[in-house]
Amino acid sequence: MLVVWIDLAEQRPSTLEDQTLLTVLAGRLGQRLQRVHQVDQQRETALALQHAILGPADLPRGFAVRYQAATRPLQVGGDWYDIVDLEDGRIALVVGDCVGHGLAAATVMGQVRSACRALLLENPSPGAALAGLDRFATRLPGAQCTTAVCAVLNPDTGELVYSSAGHPPPILVDADGTTRMLDDGHTIALGIRPDWSRPEAQVTMPARATLVLYTDGLVERRRSALEHGISRVAALVQHGRASALDDLANQIMSRLAPSGGYQDDVVLLLYRHPAPLELKFPADVSQLAPTRTALRSWLTRARVDANQTMNVLVAAGEAVANAIEHAHRHSAEGTISLGATALVDQVQLTITDTGSWKPPQRATDPYRGRGITLMRGLMQDVTINPGTAGTTVHLSARIT
Repeated sequence: MLVVWIDLAEQRPSTLEDQTLLTVLAGRLGQRLQRVHQVDQQRETALALQHAILGPADLPRGFAVRYQAATRPLQVGGDWYDIVDLEDGRIALVVGDCVGHGLAAATVMGQVRSACRALLLENPSPGAALAGLDRFATRLPGAQCTTAVCAVLNPDTGELVYSSAGHPPPILVDADGTTRMLDDGHTIALGIRPDWSRPEAQVTMPARATLVLYTDGLVERRRSALEHGISRVAALVQHGRASALDDLANQIMSRLAPSGGYQDDVVLLLYRHPAPLELKFPADVSQLAPTRTALRSWLTRARVDANQTMNVLVAAGEAVANAIEHAHRHSAEGTISLGATALVDQVQLTITDTGSWKPPQRATDPYRGRGITLMRGLMQDVTINPGTAGTTVHLSARIT
């Protein structure tokens, strides 16, 4: 919508010259608005294409991604990321950077990303995928000197196999703050020598460790060594390792942003091991045992010790039992969700039901009605939030 207000300086009837002037003005403004509309349409189309070729919008649990293109207003570029679920249960991670900016670089990037995904699905080996991309990049104009890091993660054990083609090294920050640059398995960029060997390296992520993959736009600055920018990322992750993953991603992007904004495309990909647990099951007592088993297995991957594990299992079991008994006492079709997240020094659980709790009454049985008291005794923090659509229980336990 555009409104033009014209206030004549003196009271007089409008003349033919006035009408002609306003007609010409309206025509010119209409042309400008049409051009703006066309630019908006082009930008929306470019964004749709970029989102389609850049990487998955719905990320698996445990991941956070940030993307910033240097080219405005179309927001397309040569950097990309990909997260691929493999048939054997492992997850492939790719972050890459094609030379250039804008639409031309984005068209090359889309082809390279698609080729890399196809290679990984055929053979889930980071080294083999980069070797295949080497041959592909030599035949694709504009793909020479593309850099990429490719990794395959076992989400159950934390085992990570990776290979890098001229790309900045991934960063691994343990829960205790120990920082490692994953600079093994590093070779030259793609498309330079198609017969170049692409070795792999391997590392096992400890519980509650954070993995960082990124492109050079995040760390490269004029008149500053690349190693300095990488060290800044490592320091930010080390300092914010107790933060939630999305909060940490926002902190890194905001604190590393130059005063005039990023001048190069940027991809930032974070993963924290183990990924959060998410369960959804019917509100039935038969679900108590499998829920407990799944939670125990996840706590083992998070390296929670036996005593703390037992406390969490008992408290979570009480919360789930309360939801089954009280919230869904009149309905057998309700559902319960249980989520668990491991931070550096604590475990956070959320139990949500879709029913309504009955008002508390004086217990006639001395062995009943003690679930909430038990939860408060075992957990560091317990919060119960009732609502019209259900009740949510938040549990937090300190771990070592």
